[in-house]
Amino acid sequence: MRFCLAIGTGILLTNSVFAAEVPLEIFEGKLPLHDSELAEMRGKYTENGQDFYFGLHMQTHYIDTQGAAQQVHMQVELAQVAGGPTMRITVGDTVSNTNGAVNLSRHGQQGGLQQSIQIAGDFNRVDNQFDLAPGSLTPLVNGVEIVIGQTLVNSRGDVVYSTAEGQLGYQVAMPTGAFAQGVASQGGNGQLLQSIRVDGAFHQVSNHSLIRYNGISLGVKQRQLMGMQVRDIIGIGL
Repeated sequence: MRFCLAIGTGILLTNSVFAAEVPLEIFEGKLPLHDSELAEMRGKYTENGQDFYFGLHMQTHYIDTQGAAQQVHMQVELAQVAGGPTMRITVGDTVSNTNGAVNLSRHGQQGGLQQSIQIAGDFNRVDNQFDLAPGSLTPLVNGVEIVIGQTLVNSRGDVVYSTAEGQLGYQVAMPTGAFAQGVASQGGNGQLLQSIRVDGAFHQVSNHSLIRYNGISLGVKQRQLMGMQVRDIIGIGL
């Protein structure tokens, strides 16, 4: 499954997606779910004691106006093993503690995937992408493991990573723009956010988020439950 938003120049788009290709008419009337449907959702989609794996990988590739290329990688993995649930967060960078903050902007109270692109300038190429598929994430090469409750900055000083309460993600700051990806939780809603802001010309930016899962049967409810899965990825420790 892929949601892709690709933009050329000179426009502002905010795209909120909770269920791909699901007609809006299904929300009319707000009817309660039947017991049979609720039964499929109980237990966070797993049976008691069942092993499962759920991971989110976020990466940003960008080329600035001078042609310098950079990459940012961050991933979080949840697993149910014999000793109970575990969480592992890694980044593909050298980091240290900082007093900075990550701005994961929210657009409304809708749960699920939200993508935002703002461009002021010409000859820019940017896109936000999202994929959801079974399997496991590949460990980050030279990945650095971090813990809940930290805000970290990389050695160049242009990327801030956050595992602070209510948000898990990163923001790249440049003189002519800013790019961010992450999961935000507020008021019971979980949002997977991808945002790009560019001021100027000749930028190339690509945000990509990938969710992988094992031992979790989503079946025909895959799209409807996507927002709940995103919320649950930060349910431990946040």
